[in-house]
Amino acid sequence: MRNLLIIATIMWGLVLASCDGSMITEPQDVVFPDSNVSFRGQVLPFLAVTCAVSGCHGDIGAAAGIRLTSYSTLLFDRPNLVVPGKPDESLIMQVLDGRLLHPWGNIQSVVSSSQVRGMGTWIIEGAINN
Repeated sequence: MRNLLIIATIMWGLVLASCDGSMITEPQDVVFPDSNVSFRGQVLPFLAVTCAVSGCHGDIGAAAGIRLTSYSTLLFDRPNLVVPGKPDESLIMQVLDGRLLHPWGNIQSVVSSSQVRGMGTWIIEGAINN
């Protein structure tokens, strides 16, 4: 099991490597543009370093059964987690902006307001798998 976790960690690192060779390892490494937010470029890396980590919302031992590891888990595993075009109705936005309390505590201490806006923009733009 430990070897599997090591391999999975290495694979995530390779997936999150950007074109210039830098690694996304911390939430502040993810910068959202003002428009044309990309699922693969910003949303997935953001979730990978903030929410889909071991013991939280990863594929193994997902807290409350909520996995934030792929497009399909975001859109289809839990109703209203992401409602394309409607950030106010999306549970993920309600947690990120503090309207819905997260059991772990203050999410706003981990994510920036520009990242919250970026997630909202992605949802407003239709929550596309791009």
